[in-house]
Amino acid sequence: MAADSPAAPLVVIRLLALLPPQWPCSTQVSADRITLRVGAGPDAARAAVAGALRDRALHGWSLPDAKFAF
Repeated sequence: MAADSPAAPLVVIRLLALLPPQWPCSTQVSADRITLRVGAGPDAARAAVAGALRDRALHGWSLPDAKFAF
């Protein structure tokens, strides 16, 4: 995460707003990490989150070590 990136609590709100509304989601937020659990398969989840992270409001955040567990 870049030093000028928005804070995690703000990012998680924007991120959830950019995901499909029918997906059940839960989050865990710390200063530099967001854990997101979504009701979707790993390919769909990765594609949707990666797409959301292209939003300029989420600059500095990335999906480098995404792990998927069900």
